[in-house]
Amino acid sequence: MIHDLKIKYEFAQLHFQGKKNWELRKNDRGFKVGDLIRFTVVEFGFMYTRKITHIYQSTEYGLNSDYVILSIDKTEL
Repeated sequence: MIHDLKIKYEFAQLHFQGKKNWELRKNDRGFKVGDLIRFTVVEFGFMYTRKITHIYQSTEYGLNSDYVILSIDKTEL
């Protein structure tokens, strides 16, 4: 499945620089390991894709039960 999400330029840059390989998102889309996220950079409209490699959804360390942390990896389509 492909999830279309918007992202601010400053955070997209961190993906491209390899400094951020995760996303904190509301768990309202049925994310699954292996799904793709197609990000659209809101300021410029360009898109890029990442693959979900792990999903963290425990509330043990203060994460709200409605949110997940998605580990993402660069993918070539």
